[in-house]
Amino acid sequence: MSNSEVTSDIEEKGYTVITYEEEVEFAYTLPDDDEPKVTERDLTLIWEDTVEKFIEEYGTEKPYKVNSFKLEHHYNFFVNQVEERTDALIEDVQEEIANKTKFGFDFSGQLHNDD
Repeated sequence: MSNSEVTSDIEEKGYTVITYEEEVEFAYTLPDDDEPKVTERDLTLIWEDTVEKFIEEYGTEKPYKVNSFKLEHHYNFFVNQVEERTDALIEDVQEEIANKTKFGFDFSGQLHNDD
């Protein structure tokens, strides 16, 4: 469902979740460098208010999606999926920053050889 759908049509379908994409910045500073660094990632976020409030906040140009569910457990499953993807992305960024902090660069190899 896109930005052009009428709000009254949305409300009749039961459970709805408004999602939108946002570029989020994760700031960090390396131990040997005083200059802050930034890693950016795109996240799917959940808007917890009405479509009208979303448009009031972001205007009509910001894309959003209205996900409608007839059953509460489908709604809950969808919300949990979005939250799990967000948590996984945050963990990946934390690991990336930890590797840069520990090694001074983005380390992704093995620390030792088990051969």
